[in-house]
Amino acid sequence: MRGVDELGELGRLVGSPYGIGALLAATGLITWTSVSLWGGVSAGGGLDMRQAWETPAYFYFGLPVMVAAVAAAAFLFPDRPWRWALWLACGHQLGVFFLGIGMQSGLSLVLVTAILGVMLAVGFAVPAMLGAMLGRAMNQRAY
Repeated sequence: MRGVDELGELGRLVGSPYGIGALLAATGLITWTSVSLWGGVSAGGGLDMRQAWETPAYFYFGLPVMVAAVAAAAFLFPDRPWRWALWLACGHQLGVFFLGIGMQSGLSLVLVTAILGVMLAVGFAVPAMLGAMLGRAMNQRAY
C-alpha cells in the first residue's frame, strides 16, 4: 500500500500551487529545449543546436503549448494569475540560458535572457488573466 500512499502524496503536490508552478517551469524548459533540439536536426541526420525561436515550430507549437499551460493553471488557481506567467517564463529562460551557454554564446546572454524573460512574463500574463477570469466566472456559476 505504500505505492498508493506515495501516489496520493504526488497528486496532492501536483495539485498545489507550488506543484503547478514547478510544472509550468518544467513546461517552459522542456518546450524550449525540445524545440531547439528539433530545429537542430538536419536532413542528413546531424545535430546542430539552434535557438528555438529560429524555427517555425517554436511559433506553431512551442508558444501555443506554453500559452495553454499558463491559461489552464490560472483557470485552476485564479488567485494572483501573474505568478503562473512568471513561473513559465523562468523555466523558459533557464532553457534559453543553459542552451545558449552550451552554444558558446557567452555571458552576454545573461542580459538578453533577462530582457526576454520580462517580455515573456508580461506576454504570458495576458492568457493567465483570461484563464483566471474564466475560472472565477465558472466558479461563481457553480454556486
